[in-house]
Amino acid sequence: MNQHLTYFSFTGARKYDYPPSFDYHEPWWGNYKYINDHYARLSMALSAGTQVNDILVLEPTTSAWLHDSYAVKNKKVTEIGQSFQTFITELEKSQVEYDLGSENIIKDIGSVRSGKFVVGQCSYSTVVIPPMMENLDMETYKLLERFVSNGGKLVTFSLPSLIEGAPNEGLNDFLSKASGKIIKLLELTPEVISKYFYDSNVSFSGLTGGDLYHHRRTLADGQLLFLSNSSLSEPLKGTVKINGADAIEMNTVSAAIKGYPIVKEGESINIPIDLPPAGSLLLYIPGIKLEGFSVPSLPQNHEILSPASPVIVTRDNENAIAIEFCDLLLGDELTKDIHTYYAADKVYKYYGFKNGNPWNTSVQFKTRTVDRDTFGTNTGFTATYHFNINSGFDFSSLKTVVERASLWNVSLNGTEIKPETDTWWLDREFGVFHIGGLAKRGDNTLILKANPMKVHAEIEPVYITGDFSVKPSEKGWTIEPAFKTLKTGSWKDQGMPFYSWGVTYGMDYNIEKPEGQYFVRLNNWRGTVAEVIVNGNAAPVIAFPPYESDITGLIRTGSNKIQVKVIGSLKNLLGPHFNNPKPGLVSPGSFRNVKSYPAGKDYQLFDYGLMEDFALIKGI
Repeated sequence: MNQHLTYFSFTGARKYDYPPSFDYHEPWWGNYKYINDHYARLSMALSAGTQVNDILVLEPTTSAWLHDSYAVKNKKVTEIGQSFQTFITELEKSQVEYDLGSENIIKDIGSVRSGKFVVGQCSYSTVVIPPMMENLDMETYKLLERFVSNGGKLVTFSLPSLIEGAPNEGLNDFLSKASGKIIKLLELTPEVISKYFYDSNVSFSGLTGGDLYHHRRTLADGQLLFLSNSSLSEPLKGTVKINGADAIEMNTVSAAIKGYPIVKEGESINIPIDLPPAGSLLLYIPGIKLEGFSVPSLPQNHEILSPASPVIVTRDNENAIAIEFCDLLLGDELTKDIHTYYAADKVYKYYGFKNGNPWNTSVQFKTRTVDRDTFGTNTGFTATYHFNINSGFDFSSLKTVVERASLWNVSLNGTEIKPETDTWWLDREFGVFHIGGLAKRGDNTLILKANPMKVHAEIEPVYITGDFSVKPSEKGWTIEPAFKTLKTGSWKDQGMPFYSWGVTYGMDYNIEKPEGQYFVRLNNWRGTVAEVIVNGNAAPVIAFPPYESDITGLIRTGSNKIQVKVIGSLKNLLGPHFNNPKPGLVSPGSFRNVKSYPAGKDYQLFDYGLMEDFALIKGI
C-alpha cells in the first residue's frame, strides 16, 4: 500500500496528478481508517520475530551493469532484469522461501561457518545462481568455493565466467571440477522445485484457483503465517502443512482473535485454506495447544429473509456536473469550445510561458514561477462556460463552484456574482456561488474574467451543484429536473453521471425472534466502500469479497431498518473522461488530447451503484 500523496489543494493541474489524494477530498475518506487499521495490524505482525530462510538467491546486479551504457541502450540489461524477475516470481508462486543476496553486502559481512553461507545474522545451506548471471564479485567467488568445499549446496541456472568483469580461469575450474558437488540445472520446473527447494517446515497441497503468496515469521513461542490471494476475481482453496500444535486466526480487519480449524498430523498440522478474491489470512502457530480459543461454528443452513418494505433509495449529497469546455477570449482571438487543459496552456503561452501551464509542465525551483506574477494592468483573458437547463423546475438549490474564486470577476447571465463567505465545496479553495435566482431555462453563460493576468489563474472546469439530474446532449450534458424516485441500478442512468458521494438503500425487516447469525450481503454493486447501518447503528463496512457484513448483534425483535450506503469515487467527477483511459491508472497525460467537445454519451464514466437489492441472510 503506497499512501504517499496528500494534495494541500486540488486547484489547477494538481488534481490531475497521481496517485489519488489520501485526504479529506475523497468521498471514502470517512472510512479510510477501516483499511488503514488492517494495514497497521498487518504491518505490526509481519515485522514481529524474524523471517528465517534457508535459501539464498544471488542477485545478477553486476552482470546487468556489464551491459549498461548511457551512450547506447543495450537490450541485454532488460533481458537480465526480466529473466531474474520471472525466476523469483516463479519461486514466489511456488511458495519457496528464500532471501535475495546482494554481492555488495556479502562483500562486507559475508562468511562461511559450519558448512553454512552466512550473511550477517542469516545463514543458508543452499545458494542459488539464477539464469543469465555472467559475473561474480571476487569475495562472492571465494566464499562460494569455501561453501562448496564445506558441503554447502550450490544450485546453478547459469555458469558465470567473469570475476570483477574479467575472465577468470579459477572460476571456470571451480564450476567444472566441482561439478559433482554443484547442482547444475537449466530450468525452474515444478519437479526441480520439489526436489531442490522443498521445505519440510511448511508445504502446500491441493491449491486451486487464485494466486497464493505467503510469508512466514518465527517467534520465540511459535510462528506467524500470512496467506494472501492476489487474484482479484478467483477464490483460492487448498491445504497448508506446517510444524506446530494449533492455529489461531488474527483477523486484521476486525481485530478478532479466535481458533482456526486444523487436522493434527504428528508434529505438524494441516490447515484448510479458503480465501476469497483479494482475501488474506493471518495465523499464529504455537508449539503447544492453546486453551480458550474455540473454533467458531459456521452456520449449516442459510436463509434469505424477505423484506417488509420495498427498497428506498436516497442521494446523500447534492448532484453535480463538471463543465470542462469554455470559450476563450485572449487578446483579439476567440476560441470556442476549447477544453480547459488547452485553454490554460494557450493563456500561459500567450504570456510568455513557452511550455504552457507551468503548474502542469514543470516543477518550481524556489520561487521562480511565482516571481513571474508581474503582469500589467492591460493583461488578462475571459473564459465563458455554457450550461443548458432543459426545463423549468425549482432552481433555488443551484450553485456554481469556481476554483480560486478570488482571482476572478465572475458573472452569470450578465450579472456579477460573489462567492459565499467561509463556504467551500470539495476543496477549501473551491469557492461557492448561489445562482438559483439568476439561472434560467435554456443556455446559461458563466463568465470568468482575469484582469490582470495572474500566475495562478489556471483555467479549470467549473461545477454546477444542486437538486437536479443530468442528461447527455450533443455537446456534453443538459441539466433537467431531479428524478422523483431513485432505484437500484447505475447512478449514471439515473441522472447522476458525475455523482461521487453516497447513495443510501434502505429496507425494513420484521424479525420475530432473533437467533443465529445475520449478515448483509451485496451481490452486485459498484463502489469504493459500502457502509451498513442497522437501526441507526453502524455495522462493519463492506469493502472486500465476499462483500458481507456481520450484523448479528444489531438485530432486535420486531421491525429492523437496514440501510446500505454505497460510496463512489472522484473519478466520474474529475475524470479523465476522454480517449478511453485505462481503468485503474491515471496520469497527467490522461487529460490531454481532447480535440473537440464530445457528446455526453461519449464520456468515459464508471457505473457506480447498488445494481440489485442487498440481501439479509440468516444462518443457523
